[in-house]
Amino acid sequence: MFRPNFGRAILNTAYAATEHRFPSHDRSFLRELQGKMPRSSPETILRKVLGIRAREERKALIYYRSLPAPSRLQTEDPFVDDKLLAEVIRIRGGKPRWEAAWHLRGDIRVAPGEPFVFANNRFVPGSAGFDEDLATRSIWRNYARGVLGLPTLRVDRAILLRDVWDGNYWHLLHDILPRLVMADAIDLDPTIPVVVSETLMQRHGDRLSGTTFLKGRKVVVQPERHTLCCSELFLLRPGEFARHWTPNVLARIPPEPFVAVDSRYIYCQRKAQSSAGRIAENNLEIEEIFRSAGFAIVDPAPMTLNRQKAIFQHAEVIAGINGAAFANALFRYDKPLTIGAIISSNWMSTTMPTMAKVFGFRYAGFVIEPVANGNSILVPPDTVKKLIDRVFAGS
Repeated sequence: MFRPNFGRAILNTAYAATEHRFPSHDRSFLRELQGKMPRSSPETILRKVLGIRAREERKALIYYRSLPAPSRLQTEDPFVDDKLLAEVIRIRGGKPRWEAAWHLRGDIRVAPGEPFVFANNRFVPGSAGFDEDLATRSIWRNYARGVLGLPTLRVDRAILLRDVWDGNYWHLLHDILPRLVMADAIDLDPTIPVVVSETLMQRHGDRLSGTTFLKGRKVVVQPERHTLCCSELFLLRPGEFARHWTPNVLARIPPEPFVAVDSRYIYCQRKAQSSAGRIAENNLEIEEIFRSAGFAIVDPAPMTLNRQKAIFQHAEVIAGINGAAFANALFRYDKPLTIGAIISSNWMSTTMPTMAKVFGFRYAGFVIEPVANGNSILVPPDTVKKLIDRVFAGS
């Protein structure tokens, strides 16, 4: 992995200038790199107080598995041309991983919005998942909802198929759908319904229509402003980059027939409506450079899972602006793949390179500074050509 020789003063300066450019789940790795203790907050203190009866949670644990740290895997390390990002990837790569399932009983409440779980008035820390920073304010807001008497949705028992990032395509493939596979693997009663959010159905309902994911169990949709109440809840966490569940995820997605893409090299378009600020102002120029190099230009955003599988299962190189379209690397499970990423320095996420390490894919990323307004990038043509040269060098 990457071990540049940072001076402490240089690192502190780089940290102060770039902390806001990392997603929230990466900032703890950045602070660790700097040698700082995790920040305390009212939410952190509250979690510790509410989690004081942790032995109850241990009793509810019905499945647990430890997973190796990505850095221990015998696969190629990712390349990025930014030393700070490379170091944060190294820190994340050194973290062991886990997955677990809980069978909670009693007075169970699941907050609307961010789906944090409370059992008998105690916050369940495992419900915050792997991105603990996202719990800020949600615990207080959940209690406030109870006081205000907002509506509730009541079921007897359920499997929670919700996530903080319900509308995000990456999390659909890598966090949410593996829970259904996991539920079957640990022999949960097939009559237990799954609870999904309105957001998931609005964003992904059509995308999932050609699969069997929502056909094997009854589906309960939790309305946007309703708290879910039940007496039994199965809380599943299938593990970060749960590669071992992938074959069964793929088996439930039949590829759409007769989808023709005239290249094994795919450039993923990233349009304004799905960019979250990560869009290139000279996107047409970039696309033309990739097209000239033999890439097919594909817009995955409106496609069903069946169509995306049909296209990406044959790809040998996937390139584009770092984003959720790279989740389609999943369809190259157990096959060679190279990912070429153009990374906005306003969103230097470690997720894609760490995923590549776990799945055994090659990853090459070049970081681009944003333009004056900070919401877009202007990618130098020479950088695009360097990226193309690097991805083809090992493919």
